[in-house]
Amino acid sequence: MTAQDQVVLPRDVRIVPIDELPAAVRQRLGGEDGDFAITRPHSRTPSKVVDANAAKLLKLFEQPKTLVEAITQYCRAAKLRPLEVLEEAYPLIESCLAARLLVKPGGAATEIEASFAQGQSIGGFAVESVVQALEDSEVYRVRPPEGQMAALKISRRHAGPGIHWTLQREEKILRRLDGGVAPRFLAAGTLEDGRRHLVTEWLDGVEVQAAAARTRGRSGPRLSDELADLGAAVIEAYAVLHEQGVIHADVHPRNVLVTAGGAVRLVDFGMARLDSEPESAVPRAGVGFFFEPEYAAAVRNNTAAPPATAPGEQYAVAALVYLILTGDHYADFSFGKDEMMRQIAEAEPLPMTQRGLEGAELLEPVLRRALAKDPRERFPGMRAFAAAFREACRARETGGKIAVRQDARRRVLEWVLGELRDPGRTPGYKGPVSPTASVTYGSAGIALGLDRIARARDDEKLAALADRWAEHAATELGSPSACYAGEIEITPETVGRISPYHTPSGIPVVQALLAQARGDPLTAEQAIGRFLEWSEGECANPDLTLGRSSVVLAAALLLDAAGRPKPEALVHRGSELLEGIWSELDRAPAIGEGGPSDYLGIAHGWAGYLFAALRWRQSTKATLRPSWQERLEQLARAAQLTRRGARWAVQSGIGSDSVPGWCNGSAGHVHLWTLAHRVYGESRYLDLAVRAAHDAWEGGGAGPALCCGAAGQAYAQLVVFGATGDKQWLARAHELAERAAETAEAMRARGEDGLPYSLYKGDLGVAVLAEELEQPEWASMPLFGHEGWPEWPESGQ
Repeated sequence: MTAQDQVVLPRDVRIVPIDELPAAVRQRLGGEDGDFAITRPHSRTPSKVVDANAAKLLKLFEQPKTLVEAITQYCRAAKLRPLEVLEEAYPLIESCLAARLLVKPGGAATEIEASFAQGQSIGGFAVESVVQALEDSEVYRVRPPEGQMAALKISRRHAGPGIHWTLQREEKILRRLDGGVAPRFLAAGTLEDGRRHLVTEWLDGVEVQAAAARTRGRSGPRLSDELADLGAAVIEAYAVLHEQGVIHADVHPRNVLVTAGGAVRLVDFGMARLDSEPESAVPRAGVGFFFEPEYAAAVRNNTAAPPATAPGEQYAVAALVYLILTGDHYADFSFGKDEMMRQIAEAEPLPMTQRGLEGAELLEPVLRRALAKDPRERFPGMRAFAAAFREACRARETGGKIAVRQDARRRVLEWVLGELRDPGRTPGYKGPVSPTASVTYGSAGIALGLDRIARARDDEKLAALADRWAEHAATELGSPSACYAGEIEITPETVGRISPYHTPSGIPVVQALLAQARGDPLTAEQAIGRFLEWSEGECANPDLTLGRSSVVLAAALLLDAAGRPKPEALVHRGSELLEGIWSELDRAPAIGEGGPSDYLGIAHGWAGYLFAALRWRQSTKATLRPSWQERLEQLARAAQLTRRGARWAVQSGIGSDSVPGWCNGSAGHVHLWTLAHRVYGESRYLDLAVRAAHDAWEGGGAGPALCCGAAGQAYAQLVVFGATGDKQWLARAHELAERAAETAEAMRARGEDGLPYSLYKGDLGVAVLAEELEQPEWASMPLFGHEGWPEWPESGQ
């Protein structure tokens, strides 16, 4: 367009003050008081928000004008300089032209109305009724000369060549599908005026959103089996489509019909892509609410839009099913393009209870996985998504038994057991050099992990193997690499010299725990003596995993295992260390105001100091120090509350990000606040634990590991399940465990398996979790909790 070309607002364009719109629509559109919404009914263009001055300028185009004429008239009334206004207004005019909210005078400026009336003929098909009239195409219900009713789609007279290409593309796809979940192809052709049309089987049904609304109206706020089945049927329809090699690429409610018999059928394949075609074969299209994060990220980065893919469509279908179940989208989307793309790329799905839906606890983890921002974290295919959703539906119908997907975790468990079947055999893994004997990285951790699996299974042979690995750890202590490895920065300077997690002191801790479990008090007593000796060095660090608090925690675990009477030397060591730690911490400023540490997490900060103290109290019934609750209150005030979650920055006072994992994030805080609730009996602490568990669940994983990945997040869900009895947490733990296992397998397949035999950093921790989920009331983080296990046997029994 040049400044001398006339343009006009189509007659059906509406420019409306946004304060006259319903509150929900206004919230999504955004804008401020005094702004206007510009929209065109039946157009594919989303509404735009403009300010009052822009609205005045656009209204001048109600009659055909050139841009110069409109600017001149506007400036004369507003007493402004035309050149300045033209420069500012031109981007707005360009965007309205691109959206066909401004068009050249003529046919395109008329209201979008149907071209044919009832009884007229289109290519030999008699029109029965108008189904839809858009700016580029129309759909009619027609009667052929012979046979059943049919649907006829035809391009509009003034539409560009794009709609002709779309109709030819749809014909190609429908010929390939030959019915099934799609309408059966009947005919295609071109009228004398050049308009292309396509005729298909008539599907006598209603749009899925209308069908879902009727069902919700009957069942009220609680999810009905009928509605859950409808969601499952939609996913299964797309699974069938993908199995036929077709990606629909235009997922939204109007393209899913529910027939009178309850069958789900898919329509409108004009943008569909064969998975065998090159990525550039079909341009992207669709409705914004159902775009995948990969697409949104490309839009935000102003890069080429990715092609429609099976993982991307899985996300879109999950977004659609969320809408079917709740009646609303998974996020409170803005109608502003930039903000909406940010929400798609970053915003986690709102809980269904926040949408007023009850009883979806078993379905929600399945949808959340399909709505993962990282496509690698979604289901391996639409069929796997459909199977998991259907299994969750069956679980609801049978009284709430948890729907368990455990294929990947069982594979990881069996792989780990196979790799670790002989301490004398060097595993075939090739990765960075790491400590060979420590609890975190080496043989002591392997012994502890195998012992946990053996106890969960009541497997004597596996228990004997755990003992052999503990002995193997002891024999490795003469090696410089037993507990340190400079290649991965595990040195005395980084992990200290007393921590049971990283130094030789952890090996006798494991030996003592295994001996107590086997009823061997003499061996346990000797191992405890070595632990006390090897953890006696100087250490200024109060840290839970690297410093003095780690020794306190290990002593508490050993006291629990020892039964009665309690070893006096252990009680003395733990009490002495704790007094020294807190004499220093009591002199420190309030949390967030400086001091010995500005870290807040469980492994390296204030949550860890407090956890060790309260854990010692739990084991010894020691007197509660008043400062412990003062510090809990300070840490509680440092929480960043979200709609239903709570998170803490890794470090206070420096704008640090929060993370969902155990070592520095919300999963670790779950353990602290649950323990604080047990010790003090205050419900607000349990509320913080629940909020932290929500954040750990919603935060996504950073790999499979216990330390900072999905396995550690799963244990956090189990802690809240134990505290509340609410099965949604158990369902989430199962989902996170399977996600951790799938990630571990994918990493191994890519040669990125890191440290797979490490208890805290690798597949071994995932294997322990996989087995303990069979008896979730017993499960707890290795060498950390044990709160859920049955009473340990008394010495000598």
